[in-house]
Amino acid sequence: MAILVVGGSTKDIGKTALVCAIIAALREFDWTAVKISGHDYAPEGSAQIREEKIWEETEGGTETDTARYLAAGARRALLVMRSGAEVPVEGIRRAIGADRNVIYESNRIVDVIKPDVCLALLAEDANKKASFERLLRVADAVVSVGGVAEEAPMDIRRFRLKSADQLSPDMVKWLRERLRI
Repeated sequence: MAILVVGGSTKDIGKTALVCAIIAALREFDWTAVKISGHDYAPEGSAQIREEKIWEETEGGTETDTARYLAAGARRALLVMRSGAEVPVEGIRRAIGADRNVIYESNRIVDVIKPDVCLALLAEDANKKASFERLLRVADAVVSVGGVAEEAPMDIRRFRLKSADQLSPDMVKWLRERLRI
């Protein structure tokens, strides 16, 4: 079982694009992709799972982040709405069930699970999310788009991409080695 987390320093930095690029590049993992959000909305065309605010996307496309996961090749895509800072980890586990490989788009999930690989997408923006500092402390690699990840700890792996949706060959190789299933 492989668990991968993608978090980001700011809103709209390209986390979903990076998740989709990973799903497409590592199709053999047959990913279940989980987006955890603090925004309160229910996606059109999705089915709510149990009493928690967890929805499963059923069709791929470009309308929602979870539809983009399916379009990229994910086997399943879930949207989890959290209330406040608390992540409903037990509800997520029930929704995931026996799925083997899970990729999370979230900063806060590292407060309740230990991923096999954690990627921190870093922007040069000074207005970083508070939850990003916790994610950065457990990150295995920092990913920057266009710029240089100077703020990252010196002992951490760094990947500089031209675009969040285009992984470099060395990043794909590194991920495969770290996520051996």
